Amino acid sequence: LYDELSKEILPTLLKNKKPSDAIRLWVPACSSGEEAYSIAICIFEYLSEHSIVIDIQLFASDLSEGSIGKARSATYSKIAVEKISPERLKRFFIYVDGFYQIIKPIRDICVFATHNLLRDPPFSRLDLISCQNVLIYLEAESQKRVLQSFHYALRPGGFLLLGKSEAIGKASELFSLVGKKSKLFTKK
Repeated sequence: LYDELSKEILPTLLKNKKPSDAIRLWVPACSSGEEAYSIAICIFEYLSEHSIVIDIQLFASDLSEGSIGKARSATYSKIAVEKISPERLKRFFIYVDGFYQIIKPIRDICVFATHNLLRDPPFSRLDLISCQNVLIYLEAESQKRVLQSFHYALRPGGFLLLGKSEAIGKASELFSLVGKKSKLFTKK
């Protein structure tokens, strides 16, 4: 995911962006926020490495208010961060009361909200939706409704990233596959 984000998605998205624009992303079913914060860190690193200044707006949502509360706290146990490199841990986390907390500049990029994918309207004008391992839990008709919602939410040329076990199924008229290894699609 993060390799594709920095090698394919961000260069493509930034090619047509002005400094006054923003990169807008959505991570539905974000659980306790790890994916959203990881994406935010990856984007932050990419922009820093390429000396690019542009706003990042990352929306993350979940059905569970408890999960959203956990995500907003941005605190994780030692076990949860053990696969993070020492450099990233030092740069993007602070150690507080036995937990690691994401630094404020990264937390400020991420907006967490409760949201029901099947009932609530989607966020809009998005450049990327990363929906990892959510569709596999939905029946075919619900999957199609969610994918139609994602299609509506994405800007022209926007990206949809699905989990390895997921497919677009009956919504193939809405998205084109970008890479054969991943489940990365663009809006038709």
